[in-house]
Amino acid sequence: MPSEDRENPRTENHEDVPYTDDLCLRGMLGQGGIGRVYLGYDKRIGREVAIKEPIAEKIAANRERALARFVREARISGQLEHPGIIPVYELSKKEDGTYFYVMKRVEGRRLKEAIATCKDTTPEKELSMRLALLPSFTSVCDAVGFAHSKGFIHRDLKPENIILGEFGEAVLLDWGLAKRIGEEEPEEPAEDHSAESIEDLADSMKTRHGAVLGTPSYMAPEQIDKRCGAVGPASDVYALGAMLFLILTGEKMYHGTPKEIMRELASNEPSPSPLERMKNLPVELVAICEKAVSKNQAERFRDASEFARELKAYRVGRLVSVYAYSTRELFARFVARNKIAIVAAIAVIVSIIAGAGLALNFAADARAARVRAERAFVDVTDLSRSAIQLSTDTATSAGSYYTGVVKALDDSAQRIAALKSLRGEKVVSLLKDLSGTDPDALALATITTEGKVAAVYPDRSDVTAAFSAIFKGGPASRFTDRDSSTNDLVPMPDGSHAFAIAAPIQHGSSPVGALAVLYIAEKAIPTALSFDPLRSDYQLWCMRDDGFIFYDEDSNQIGRFLFTDAMYERFPELRALGEQIRREPSGLGYYSFVERGGGNVVYKIAAWDTFRLAQRKDLKVIVAYPYISR
Repeated sequence: MPSEDRENPRTENHEDVPYTDDLCLRGMLGQGGIGRVYLGYDKRIGREVAIKEPIAEKIAANRERALARFVREARISGQLEHPGIIPVYELSKKEDGTYFYVMKRVEGRRLKEAIATCKDTTPEKELSMRLALLPSFTSVCDAVGFAHSKGFIHRDLKPENIILGEFGEAVLLDWGLAKRIGEEEPEEPAEDHSAESIEDLADSMKTRHGAVLGTPSYMAPEQIDKRCGAVGPASDVYALGAMLFLILTGEKMYHGTPKEIMRELASNEPSPSPLERMKNLPVELVAICEKAVSKNQAERFRDASEFARELKAYRVGRLVSVYAYSTRELFARFVARNKIAIVAAIAVIVSIIAGAGLALNFAADARAARVRAERAFVDVTDLSRSAIQLSTDTATSAGSYYTGVVKALDDSAQRIAALKSLRGEKVVSLLKDLSGTDPDALALATITTEGKVAAVYPDRSDVTAAFSAIFKGGPASRFTDRDSSTNDLVPMPDGSHAFAIAAPIQHGSSPVGALAVLYIAEKAIPTALSFDPLRSDYQLWCMRDDGFIFYDEDSNQIGRFLFTDAMYERFPELRALGEQIRREPSGLGYYSFVERGGGNVVYKIAAWDTFRLAQRKDLKVIVAYPYISR
C-alpha cells in the first residue's frame, strides 16, 4: 500500500466520507514525513484508490516549498509508466486549495517486512527464504532502470519504499526526492511565492542547496559528500546493492546512528562484503553486490538496468560477468546443466570406438576395449572442458569489445548533438576524426529519424548505399529510448556483409537522429574474439536466436538461416542443436553428419555462450570441435 507508515489499516466497517465531487474517503492507509495517504473510492470508475495529500500543520513553516515538492513528486511518478512504479491517475486540488493526487491502491507487504519474516531454524534455510525474494527485487531493479532510461533518479531507494503484492507484483513508491539526471540543485527560493505559482515552482524544486538527501543506510557516498562525485544513476545502483546486501545477510551494511553511518560512508575504508557477515553465500551474488556498493562510482554498474541484467543472468544459470569463474567452476556448471547431452555424446563416441575396435580386430579382448573406452571418456571430457572455456572466453571478449564500441558511440553522439545539426562540414569533420579512432570501422554517418543519411564519411557510394539499406523505412522506433541498436546484415559489392551499430542523438530528451558506424562482419567479428578462428582447430560461428548466421568462417554461410534454408535439411542433428542453442543462453551439445559422397561420419562437440553486440541485439557464439570415425 502506498504510504510511509502502515499505522491505520483499513477496517471493513467503513463509512464513505465525501472528499471531492468524485472521490470519497474510506479510511487512513498511513502517514509519515509531511504527507498522509487515505484509502479512497473513485465514484466515476467504481474502484478503490489511494489519495495522498500534504499535512497542513507539518508544512506551515514553508508551505509554498513543501507544496512544490509535493506537486513535483506527483508529476515525476505520473511520467514513469511502468508496472513496477505506482501509477498516478490525477493531480488536483480541492476547493479549499489543498493539493492531492490519486494513485493506484497497492496491497501487500514491504520488502523490509518480507526480509524480517524470513526466520527458520537454520541460517541456510533463512538464506533460502530471502533468496526467494530475488525475482521481486529484480523487478524493482528493472523499474529503476526504466526511470534511468527516462532521465530520472530516485535518490531514496530502500526496502520501506518497495511493496510486494500477493500476486507477484513489486512496486516502487515515494518519488519525493527524485530528480532529472544532471539537474542542478537550486538555491533556497524566497518565501514570498504565491499559491498560484506552486506548479511552476515544482518544476525546479528539490531541496535546500547542499542538503543531504536520502536514508543513511542506503545512501551512496556522493549523496553526503559532493567530493565523491555527482549524484546520478550509479547512486541508485549503490542503494540497490545495499538492499541486495540485506537480502543476502539479513543485516544492513552499516549499523549505528545516522551520523555514525555517514562517517563510515565518507571514510576511505571499502564497503563491507556480504561474506564478512555470512559465509557460504552464492559467490556470483556476492560479486554483484560488491560491485554495486563500491564507494568508487566508476566501479559500479552504469545504471540499474545493468545491475538487473546480472541478477537475471544468475537466476537463469547464465555466467555472471562480474565474477571470475575458475575452469573447474565453469566445467561443473556446464556439466550440471547439460548432463544428458554429455552422457549422450560420451555414449556415442564410446560406441564408435568400441564398434571400430570390433571391426578392426574382432579378437580383441574386453580389457582392450575397456581401455579404449576409458581413453575416449577422458578425450571427450577434456574436449568438452576446452570448448566450454573457449566459448566463454570468446563471448566475454566480444561482449567487452562491443561494450566499448557502444560507449564510444554514445559519447560521440553527444558531441554531435552539441553541434545542433546532423549535416554540414563540422559534422563531416567530426565523423572523419571518429573514423580514425576505430580502425575496424568502414564508415560513419548521421541518420535522420526518417532513415535518411544526413552526413557520411568517407563519402563513397557503396557505404552510403549500405547505410540507406540498413535504415530503410525509418528507424524512428529504434531511437525512442537511450539504447544503442544494431540491425541485419546487408551485402556489399565485394561480396562481404556489413552491419551497423547506432546510438541515438538527443536534443534534450527527444531523439533527433542517430550516429551509426558501419562494420564488415567478416573483419569486425573476428577482431572482437579472443582468438583467430582461421588458425584454430575449432570451428566458430555466431548466430541469432532465430537461426540467422551472423558470422561464419565460411563467408558463404553468413546471412543464411539455420532453421529454414534448404541446404541445412540434410543436417537434422545440426538443426536440433540449433534449437537447443536457441533455448539456452549457454550450454554444451553435440551433433553428427556424413561427409559428402558418403564418406566419414563427423561427430562434433559444440559449446556456446551469449554476448551483446548492442543494447538490443544478443548473439550466440558457438565453437565446435570434430571427432572423425573412419
